[in-house]
Amino acid sequence: MAILYITCADNGLWGLQVLEQSGIRVDEVVTIDPATAEKFSVSGYADVRSFCAPHDIRVTVVEGYKLEISHLGERRFDIIAVNGWNRLINAEIISSARLGAIGLHAGHPPMGLGRAPLPWNIIKGRSDIEVYAFRLTENADDGDILARRTVEITCTDTIRTLYEKVAFAGAELIVQAIDKLRSGVPGDAQKLEFAIHYPRRTADDGAIDFRQSETDLVNFVRAQSDPYPGAFAFLDGEKWRFDRLAYFDRFAYRDVVRHPGKIVTVLPSGPVILTGGAPVWLTKATGPGGKALPDFEQMRQWVGRAFTSRSPVVEG
Repeated sequence: MAILYITCADNGLWGLQVLEQSGIRVDEVVTIDPATAEKFSVSGYADVRSFCAPHDIRVTVVEGYKLEISHLGERRFDIIAVNGWNRLINAEIISSARLGAIGLHAGHPPMGLGRAPLPWNIIKGRSDIEVYAFRLTENADDGDILARRTVEITCTDTIRTLYEKVAFAGAELIVQAIDKLRSGVPGDAQKLEFAIHYPRRTADDGAIDFRQSETDLVNFVRAQSDPYPGAFAFLDGEKWRFDRLAYFDRFAYRDVVRHPGKIVTVLPSGPVILTGGAPVWLTKATGPGGKALPDFEQMRQWVGRAFTSRSPVVEG
């Protein structure tokens, strides 16, 4: 049973380790090198070659982050598993797998196909997400489902903790899906007439709109924390990445005029900011040059100033 595994991310590395622990032999891994990962801004990149070498797994490093059938030469596989590869796999490669190819995604299929499923689900305030292994097609995430598992999104989850929970669940689902392909078990077709595709997110999409409610803003920040570029705003022309935003006190500042983004007070842990709803509390942030929030005395000078979604244009 020859298996090809395609990955370039730490969730894929986790999956490789689980396959090895489960006694499933991976014959070859396709991946990219660190320079290519940096060029294409691959979040959560992992160089899996250090795992493959001691396990005698052949590695093919693809330049340009685009996999072609020619990269495999004359080699053909019974099963292809894709876990942590942010590109579509072309039909020729998929059809070359004797028993089929497996993909992994998370959402509420067929809702949430496509890009950035974890950030989107936190931003939209979901309380759970379904991780599923499916028969790969040349389209995004729409194949027959071979194995699935629901994962809770708690109110304290950040994108990092949810990412790890999904990686944990996904690795086990890949094992189950491989067993089903070996046994010839068919998958469950998705009702694609109801499909909803989420769009790609870029670093610019992290601009904070303080007119939103406190709940939407807290979700927005935790959905884009490490390893993503982060939610951000500008104070006096300086860009600040919001690393941790908390609810403050829904009874505070109820009688003041709403000026979303305005800093109304500063506490030792950080500034309190007005929103379209209740105020929020910025307790961790990263400014220019990687600097952290200043000390309490310095932050007190921020009272009355305002964070803005865009940097003011300086004329001159």
